[in-house]
Order: sequence, then C-alpha cells, then structure tokens
Amino acid sequence: MDRFCLVRLAQQTFPWLSVQVTRVASQKKRRLERDGLIQHLLARLEAVLSVSAPVAKMHVWNRRPNPPSPAHLAFPLLADTAAALEDANEGGLKGGQALASIESVIRNALLMGKADYQGIFLAFVEVSKIGKEKDEFDEAPDSELPPENDDFAGYENSCRCSRQDLNDRHWARLRLKPLYRANTDNQIPFDMSFSASPNPHRTLQFEWQDVQVLVPTSKPSRRVQWAQEPAPAAHVGANQPSEADNEAYERVETLCTLISGRYGSLLCLKADRDRLMVLREASDLVSRHNAQHDASAGLHLGQVLEQFNMRHGMRPVLAYVLAKAVWYYYDSEWMSMSMTEDSVYFMGEILEDEVTYFFKPYLSAQLPPEGGNQIIECRQVVGMIHKYPRVLALGIMLVEIATGRQFEVEGHPDHWDPKTVNQQLLSLKKHLNSGEFHEDCRFPRYKAAVSKCLDPMLFRNAPFNHRKPAENLEQRRSILYSEIVDPLRQLIEGTGWDAELDEIERTPLVPKPRAKTAPKSLASLTISEVTSPMAQESDSWLEQVAVLNQMLKRERRKASARGTPFKIAILDTGYDENASAFDVHGRSRKIKAWKDFISRSPNPVDTDGHGTHLLTLLLQLECPANIYVARVTESSKTLKSAERSIAEAIRTAASEWDVDFISLSFGFPRHIKGIWEAIADAVHMKRGAITFFAAANNDGFNSREMFPANLGESVISVRGTDRAGSFDPRYNPPTSSDEPVFGTLGVDVLSDWPRVEDGKHMSGCSVATPIAVAIAVMLLEYAAARPHEFELGDLRLMRTRRGVFEMFKEIGIHAGDRRYYVAPFNFFKLSEDIRLAKMKAALGRHPERW
Repeated sequence: MDRFCLVRLAQQTFPWLSVQVTRVASQKKRRLERDGLIQHLLARLEAVLSVSAPVAKMHVWNRRPNPPSPAHLAFPLLADTAAALEDANEGGLKGGQALASIESVIRNALLMGKADYQGIFLAFVEVSKIGKEKDEFDEAPDSELPPENDDFAGYENSCRCSRQDLNDRHWARLRLKPLYRANTDNQIPFDMSFSASPNPHRTLQFEWQDVQVLVPTSKPSRRVQWAQEPAPAAHVGANQPSEADNEAYERVETLCTLISGRYGSLLCLKADRDRLMVLREASDLVSRHNAQHDASAGLHLGQVLEQFNMRHGMRPVLAYVLAKAVWYYYDSEWMSMSMTEDSVYFMGEILEDEVTYFFKPYLSAQLPPEGGNQIIECRQVVGMIHKYPRVLALGIMLVEIATGRQFEVEGHPDHWDPKTVNQQLLSLKKHLNSGEFHEDCRFPRYKAAVSKCLDPMLFRNAPFNHRKPAENLEQRRSILYSEIVDPLRQLIEGTGWDAELDEIERTPLVPKPRAKTAPKSLASLTISEVTSPMAQESDSWLEQVAVLNQMLKRERRKASARGTPFKIAILDTGYDENASAFDVHGRSRKIKAWKDFISRSPNPVDTDGHGTHLLTLLLQLECPANIYVARVTESSKTLKSAERSIAEAIRTAASEWDVDFISLSFGFPRHIKGIWEAIADAVHMKRGAITFFAAANNDGFNSREMFPANLGESVISVRGTDRAGSFDPRYNPPTSSDEPVFGTLGVDVLSDWPRVEDGKHMSGCSVATPIAVAIAVMLLEYAAARPHEFELGDLRLMRTRRGVFEMFKEIGIHAGDRRYYVAPFNFFKLSEDIRLAKMKAALGRHPERW
C-alpha cells in the first residue's frame, strides 16, 4: 500500500474509528469532556484528515528506514500502532483492516485500563504533518453548500393582502433540517408551511398550507463521458423550464392567493429564476403528505425546552441544526430577523386524534411587505461590545439548549440597547463557565462553538463595512462555518449521533414530569404525603415509562397497525380541566368522554382532587389510550352512598363507551351486590374482553382486601410498591385467595392536584391502580404493533382479566409470598425474540387456548 493510499484510507476511516474510541471511553466512564488529551487527539486528527490534498513531500512514519525516537517507543501502545501502520504500508493488511487493527489496539487498551492517550496521539503524529496549511478561512464541503438561490423567500413572496396593520401578513414556517440533499435533477427540496390567513393570532384561524419548494443547486450535474467523445455544447439557458415542465407547472402570480386556497394537500413549487411555478397535479404528492398539522401556533423553542425532555445527544444535534441554518441563510431574507427561541417553532402533528411534537424545528417569519425588510447584519452602535445580533442570538439559543433555561429579555437582539447587549454577553459567558450544561453539551467542541458565538471579534479578519455591506460577506460566512458549525458537526460525528440524523426527525418529544412540590412543614404533613428520598426516583420511574410509551406509539404508527386506540375508563371524583398536565398541547384530546353521575354537571369538575391526581398521572405516563372519565363520588367521605352511581358508570363504560379497562381506585369493606352485578353484566356484555383494576387496601395487614379487588376472576387487585419494587407493608393486605397478586409503583407519586400549583405527592394502592392499567395498555400496544405475530383474536384475549393476569405474571418479578412486582423496564430490555416468546407463553396459558 503506497503512502498516498494510506492517507486516503485514514481520511475515509477515521470518523468510524473516532466513534469507536468515543463509545468505549464513554462506557468506561472516561467521558471525553473530562479528558482533554483524548479530546485533543480527536480534534487534531479530524482537522488534519479533513484536508483532501496532501503535500508531495510527505513522510508516513514507520520503523523503516526512519524509526521513531526511543522515547516514542517507550509507549507499548504506540509500538503496536506503529506495527499496524507498517503492516498496512507493506501490504500485510488491506483496506479497512489496517485501521481496524489500530482501533482494536485502542479499544483493548481502554478496556484493560491501560490506555496511554499520549501514545495514541503520537501514533498519528506524523499524519499531522501531511497536508497543506489550512487557508485563512475554512470552506464548507461541497455537500454543505447552499443552493444557487436560497433566498426563495423573495420569489414574488411579498404579502399583498389587505390588512388593518403591518402585522396582518401570512406566517411562514421553514423546516430546518440537519441534512439538505439534492434530488436527481440537482434541486434541493425545502419544506415550508404557510398560514392560510394573514396574522392568525388576530383571526384565531390556525390553518396551515404545506408547501415544498424545489430550488436548483449552484452546480450542474456532472456527466460521465468517454475520452474520445466531444465535449457537449454549453447548455444555453440553464435552469430554464423544459417543455415538459411548462406542461406540468404553471406560474404563481401571487403567493398569498395560492396559500389561501386551503387545499388540504401538499403543494409543490419550483423556483425558476425570479419566479415560482406550481405543479398542477397534486395527486402525485399525496403519499408524501402524511402529516396533518395541529390547528395551533405550535410551541416556540423556549416552551419546548421547558415542557419536554430530550434524550442524550438530541441537544447537540438541535444546536447543529440551528447553527447550520444561521450559516445557510445568513445573507437571505430569512435572516431579516435574527433567529431566537421565539422564532424557532415546533409544530404539533395530529396522529390518531392525538397531537404529537416531533424533533422538527421550523424557522418562523412573516412574509415581507412589498418592498421587503431591512436586513441588519452589524449594528455599529457606540458602547456595544457585540455588534452582530444574528451570531449573538445563536449563542443565546445554544446556551438555552445546553442549560434548558430561557433567558427572559424584552425585545429582539436587533433592537437591544448597548447596556442590554453587554449584560447578556456577560451573563452568557458566566453560564458557559458555570458547569450548568447538560451532560451531552459539556464536550469541548460544543463549548468552543458557544464561545465563538459570544466572541465580539469573531469577524476581525473580515470586518463589516456599512458603506459596502457585501464586502467580506462570504468570508464572514466561511468563518461562521469553520468556527461554529463545523465544530458541532465534528462533535455529532465523533460521538456517532450523526448516524441517527435521518431517523431523529421522527422522534417524538417526551413531556417532562411535573416539578416537585415545595416541602411542607412537618406539622402539616399527613402520613401518606410524607415525601421520602425515593420521591425523586419515583418521578424518574414515571419519566422512563413515558419514554417507553412514546416509543411504542411510534412503533405502532410505523407498522401501520390496524385497530383503534385502546380505551380506559376512570371512575373517581372527576377532574379539573385546568390542571397543569393539560398545559401540554394536545393532551386534552385524549379525554374522549366525561359524565357526572353525581350532580350531572356537563363540564368537568373535581371538588376533592383525587380523580385529578389519577387522571393526570395517566397523562404524564403518555399512556397510548383514549380516556373516559366518570365522576361517581364527591370524595372518599361520600363513597358509601355512591353504590348506585358506580354501578351506573360501570354499565355506561362497557355499553356506551366500549372501554377495554376500568380503573377503580377505591374499595369497600363489604360485598356490594349492585356493583358486583354491574361488573358481571359488563364482562358478559363484552364477552370477557374487559378487565377491571381495583385498589387492594391501604391499611396493611390490619384488614383484608377490599371489594371489588377481592372478586378474583373478575378484577385485578393492585398493591403498592416503591420504585425498587419492594412491597410497602401499608399497601400490601393479606390475599383472599391462593393465586399470585401484583403490585407496582404506589409510593410518593407526584401528580396534579386542584389549586396546588406544583402538584401533590400521593401514596397508596389507589395511586398504583392507574399505573397498573397503563402497563397493561403498554403490553397490548406492543402486541398491536406486531400484526404478523399477534392476530386480532390474540388482542381480544389479552384484554380479558385472565389475559392480563398471565401477562403480568410473565413480565413480573417474583418478590416472594406469591407477590409479583410489575414494571415494564426489564421486559423491554429483553431481545425481541424473548419478548415475543414471553407474550406468546402468557397467551398459551389462557383457558381459551387449552
């Protein structure tokens, strides 16, 4: 293998090698952000290997004829690495095997705890001498270059609607992507959404018209030709529409008229020099238009950071997407307002009557008025330290993403006075050095990108000239890419997060659990409200279930599984529709019916709070089911007189609502005939395909199981455990039969409570009951997403009481004395084959399968 091929091999293979080193180091708790030497290695090598043209007089280090100094060979790892390079140079190993050998040496050294990072660095030290000196300004790779005219906002797009004031203009939302790929016609598709009416905030008409704009790239397609073949004549009128295009497209006279049409389909536009053309046939695009936007304004970045969790790695990817967008559109109309948290939006999508937010950021703007907007790149104001509002605004967003905190400042960076700019700059630098960043944002490259955003002298070598604004503009864009965008790109590639860029856009965002309640004085606490150290862990428990439920819903959608969502009825004290859980947009859609069997109120009401706590707990868990709420009692004090309302609600839930599960977080010390008959009627009406869940008791061994939890074959009795699965003596009464019993989280569970701002921690079997229902729904959701493994008849059996009993027994952890701790985590950690085997084993024990 000659030296040039070896360098090319290193260039092609190093990103993969970097990923391997990073993963192993992270697994061994040697996190890269805390280890400067290995980080230095990766940064140095990535910078060097990105150079495409090595110098002619290069020297690839090997031990013949110019061996390294004896001091270098003092590192055993270095010697092994040198041997691998020598093998590659002499043909002993071919292709990727040479670098695989190096990777193996590094991996084994890390695993054995014998890593010599200086040795790793020196193993490639000669490679650092290969390549030309980098230019003063790094250029973005060809694959990253913007299209020929990315300012397609200017294609006859000025808003010409009649309006009462300047703000009565159509809203535009431009989808920001991690990757922009040209199609076979060298056109880059841009996805956009426009408000069908001007200023929907005033009209309250949030209807969105989805549009895809095809913009030609700056480079013509390359044509392979034979050596003897004459070169083709220059194409006259490049990017002019062909005759076929003229037949398929028609000119857009005014964009306002087009987007106001409310077509209910995706419109395809093509940028043709200084005009827009619309594809006449929209039917061809129906398959691509698979997302219906919610009729709302969406959530801006600040709201998303406040309300949703992001899994490890999503924050740096989001930072990269936003930084790339600033660079991509830096000198376009889209930057007529600097990007801030208030101009980056996430739009809800309606899936199965549920609003879900995905990892899809949009840049929000208004169509410019006729004459356009004034674009401010540099504010040359006396006393202002940082004069580039777009770059400063990007820095603010990167810090907000890393900390999860919003910076409340009035106005826009374009209009801040010098004092505000200077104070913000100081505050941001303090946050940068405070250690408050999330773990996946503590990498040196992330902090370096933020630091450059906050550097007032970023463009010192390409200063702005207010007399000639276009002067040095491309150099400033190059600096922006090399100093901010590229470090973030290197970070997500080096950690392997780039492997998910295509898939991450279909990743739903998971709402955060409720904030914890401020501690009360000991004198005011009741026994069930005493918050132990386990409370924080209980919140984490709920959050993990919510993440699993989002994944299950996503699986079912991808599988295009048949059937409607499963249905749950909660019979309790009602609910407060102003609870904080409903602040997450779209959650109220999950409530499909409400009926008050006490005062016949047409609107939701809860004068106690117990029902609100249980319902919002299901919402926190992101339970993939439709929910039906029946108010059967005002409080626990009136429960004794609620026999008739409970029986009536059970029959309504089975006959009118056709639910699959009924949650009863209460009980009676004696058998009640009317309720027993209602349960029997419901089971008969549903031919067994309904399961009741009831709280066992909250008095420990002082009393036995309550009714109806003790009905055996009709009801699943639920006990309470802590987060670790230990059965709490208070919530574990003696059993009334010899069959196994089940328990799940029921200790220190935080959820909403009327008129209590931060919610309330509650404990007991009544709290564990809706959680057990949610776990049953999870198992059915898993099966429903696999129609090739489970038929509709299987799903019916799983909804029976015996079906749930066998599934819980299969996935539960035996805690002794016929008790099983039921939690979804261990089950979903298993391989797919084992999960399927367990589910089918549970089905096989159903009497109808005997």
